[in-house]
Amino acid sequence: MGGLICLTALLGAACAWLLFLRLRDHKRIRKLREEAEAFLNHGGKLMDVALGEDGIDMLQNAICELQDRLIRARELEKEECSRTSALTADISHQLKTPLTTIRLYTEMDAAPHMEESLEQISRMENLIQGLLRLERLCADGYSFAFQEQDMNALVRQQWDLLTTAFPGRKLCVTGNAVMRCDGKWMGEAFLNLLKNACEHTCEGGTIWVCLEKTDAAFFCTLEDDGGGVRDKDLPHLFERFYRAEHQSSQGAGIGLSIVREIIRRHHGTITASNTEKGLKMEITLPVIDGNLTNS
Repeated sequence: MGGLICLTALLGAACAWLLFLRLRDHKRIRKLREEAEAFLNHGGKLMDVALGEDGIDMLQNAICELQDRLIRARELEKEECSRTSALTADISHQLKTPLTTIRLYTEMDAAPHMEESLEQISRMENLIQGLLRLERLCADGYSFAFQEQDMNALVRQQWDLLTTAFPGRKLCVTGNAVMRCDGKWMGEAFLNLLKNACEHTCEGGTIWVCLEKTDAAFFCTLEDDGGGVRDKDLPHLFERFYRAEHQSSQGAGIGLSIVREIIRRHHGTITASNTEKGLKMEITLPVIDGNLTNS
């Protein structure tokens, strides 16, 4: 009888010890997960190298190795972006100088086709400027300053810049939201989207913009009544230089590419789809933490 009691006590102690080990390992794994998530999401501190040899220690050391590699990859990417930004600035200078000279001589010569020549020079200048801006955006060559912006007012400010060039179009804005974003760049994104919609609608057409914000995200839809595009064109609308077959010859074909990069720098997405009325653009942006001032 005494032996049975001792055996029961030993089994109970063993179970208690196993439960303790399991709870300890569970706590260690949870701590590793929290530290890894903090590093990925907020740039938290690096994990310390574990000196033990059990499975969890090996997992911790593997995470440390991944963190080191990720930091190095980020440094290399930043260096490459810096080189690309410098190269872009140099190319910009080298291209603008001869174009300015060509424009000057064209105006001085006053040839029969001077107006057409100047128009083509202007198109080339706009193309170069837009392409260089796009390349610098892709290379993270611009600093973004995040501040609270009234999105309704921001949309209307950009619309005011287009009313002279596109008379007769109507804008209908519903909803409102105050978002932390870079007002200058987000304004340019709205300007390009509104301009694209105006180019695909006739005089008397309407463009609808709907703004909505939740605790987690900001949503914006922009729809026109211009009839939309062919389904095969939809996946390519944000590609640089892409032009639909029926599209007019005006424009450089990089405005929507710039929009996509601006949205990307705001950690968001933009998609395009056809509706019964025309083309609809949908933007989704996460609500940015107040401590984040640059992206």
